[in-house]
Amino acid sequence: MAVYLIRHGESEGNRKARVQGAADFELSAKGREQARLLGESMADLTLDHFYASDLTRARETAAGIEKYQKQKAVPSKDFREIYLGPLEGKTREKIYEMYPKVRQTTILRSGLEGTETDEEITVRCEKLYHLVKSIKEEETAAIVSHGGFLTIFLMYLLAGEDWDKLHRPFRIDNTGVSKISWKDGRLTIHYINQYHHLKY
Repeated sequence: MAVYLIRHGESEGNRKARVQGAADFELSAKGREQARLLGESMADLTLDHFYASDLTRARETAAGIEKYQKQKAVPSKDFREIYLGPLEGKTREKIYEMYPKVRQTTILRSGLEGTETDEEITVRCEKLYHLVKSIKEEETAAIVSHGGFLTIFLMYLLAGEDWDKLHRPFRIDNTGVSKISWKDGRLTIHYINQYHHLKY
């Protein structure tokens, strides 16, 4: 069993240095090229299961992979980026100006009213965990999602519901690929944030 966890390509929000959260942005021209190169790099894989966040930047990234697969990605709200409420669409500088206390926490887990709570994030991680665990040993799957959610999911794999006690140690770049698998009940993280397919 192999599961590929993939961050979307560069979005217009990334290009403009906007904090996106669950706000919907399409891919930039650079992001579309990244998605094309990603799809080419995965052409030799046969995906038995394919999922994507239902946000535009993830679906457009998945489309780059779909060109080489027999099936389309199944969209799901469960794989969206962390919901950041009043922070979405703003630059980091503007966020720190409007909400100085965020400097003492993190943008992903600010605790501000109207943002996704740790408990809500945990529920989504549990759903993805059970989905991944349901994949048969001989099958291959890919999930196109978002940097914040995927890094937290990797932390969840390591620490379960105590993920929130860890410092977030992972960075995932645009179209960065992480590969995980289970065999005989044991998790293996093969690599995190591989982007060799990008030619710049």
